[in-house]
Amino acid sequence: MRRLSRFLAAMAALTPLLAPADIWTEPAPMRSTVLLEGRDFNYNSESFLHRLSFKQLSERPWSDADGLSGTAGSSRSDELYLDMFLQKTLRADDGRNEAFVRMQRSEDFDGRFDRQIVGFGHHLGDYRLAIAGDIRADKAETDVQFEAQWQPDDQRLARLALILPDAYFNDKTPRDAEYRTRPFSYFAHTRLGGSLGGKSGWGFQGALTYSPPARIIDRELGIDASGNRTRAMAEITLPALGALRPQVRVEGERSTRSFSFTRSDVPQDDVFRRRMHSVRVMATHTTAHLTPSFGLYHLRLHESGWFGDGLAVSGRESRDELIGFIGIRQQLSDRWFWEPTLYAGHSSVIQEQIADTLSGDTTNNDDDEWQGKVALPLRYTLDEAHGAVLTINPTFRLHRAAFGGGNIQLHWPF
Repeated sequence: MRRLSRFLAAMAALTPLLAPADIWTEPAPMRSTVLLEGRDFNYNSESFLHRLSFKQLSERPWSDADGLSGTAGSSRSDELYLDMFLQKTLRADDGRNEAFVRMQRSEDFDGRFDRQIVGFGHHLGDYRLAIAGDIRADKAETDVQFEAQWQPDDQRLARLALILPDAYFNDKTPRDAEYRTRPFSYFAHTRLGGSLGGKSGWGFQGALTYSPPARIIDRELGIDASGNRTRAMAEITLPALGALRPQVRVEGERSTRSFSFTRSDVPQDDVFRRRMHSVRVMATHTTAHLTPSFGLYHLRLHESGWFGDGLAVSGRESRDELIGFIGIRQQLSDRWFWEPTLYAGHSSVIQEQIADTLSGDTTNNDDDEWQGKVALPLRYTLDEAHGAVLTINPTFRLHRAAFGGGNIQLHWPF
């Protein structure tokens, strides 16, 4: 089974999911909350099956295009999976200056986050230089961001950014805390060729966020934390293979942290390590009447050590998941269509946790199961000229007779 999983995961790297303007193609700075708190919620055995079935179905605008793209799905009775991106650019009449706003509300492996970027850009031919900030009422939490972008046409783009997370933390924070080594994050994003199904039939997109070692001391929490993080994504759209349209998307993350404590409830571990990689792939038959699509998703995640003050536990999380999916697209009328999709695969999850308390309560979960889910998204075209679509997506579990969560999506290019 293990060899089969590896073989299928490799085969998965031959086929397209929609990617632009997501958490990988926008900067992911490592802030104080990442170093000190980490994720404050646990995953269960179905968490990533739900997240896969709630993915935005419309082709999102590229990160340099204005629009709103959001999905919200009920993944548990008390949890809503959110992934929203909004960008609006206001251009001056001289054609050289512009103001822009980007709003992102989503989650990564370090928890849920919000970024509201407000910036000003100046064009010099094919280049744009910009300064922006994630401006907060608490000045200590404000990020400053410098950007340089080259875009001669719609087919080529290169973007670089330097982010100063918590830029004024040491001077403005009311807490008894300080950075001993200030955090920086470097971001690069490039695109060559068209979008999925573009004129050239192929395309490449890659993104990297690197956060070198930073150190913060929070005396109120009794934590001295150091850490670094690297996140990378690569996506290749291949020329059509007959009537099939293929794409490869690979994501990966490496995070390492170390801690020392001056608190009474000293955790079991003083380090944290995360290694994650995933492959998502899909092929669409472009000439068949119902436009069938199929693909595979493979995730491997391993975390161990002290998870941070959010969960306040030590332990490990190890998961290996392989999920296949197949769906069709059927036009019901001029504006209505639906895209039923079946998901089925295997999930192997090990969770071991020891709480940061004197009693040291332990929690152990070992799940090894086959899972299935069906999604029945009904979609309505709100604005045909701009490609705006509203999606209502009820889902149902197949491995046990139960509702799988409701999902609403809105995709509206400007």
